Amino acid sequence: MKTSFWILMIVAVLVVVFSVQNASSVPFSFFTWQGEISLAILLIIAFIIGALVGALYYGLAMRKKKVVGNKDISGDIPFEKVRDRSSDDGI
Repeated sequence: MKTSFWILMIVAVLVVVFSVQNASSVPFSFFTWQGEISLAILLIIAFIIGALVGALYYGLAMRKKKVVGNKDISGDIPFEKVRDRSSDDGI
């Protein structure tokens, strides 16, 4: 399996372990909503939202790359490896 999958799994397990160890109730406010919630639940929700935002960004970047087609846009995606063009012979 891909390395990125295993890294994500390790991070997810660490977030869950950290959340469970910090299960005390904490006050929160989000715009007009206020209340108390378990810190574990709050951390897991924040992790899931962050993962969804990252997946959405990645999906949109890949879609843009696919729509552009043959045009070389390498380097437009920050985490994408850029080819060394100095050794390009045009072949």
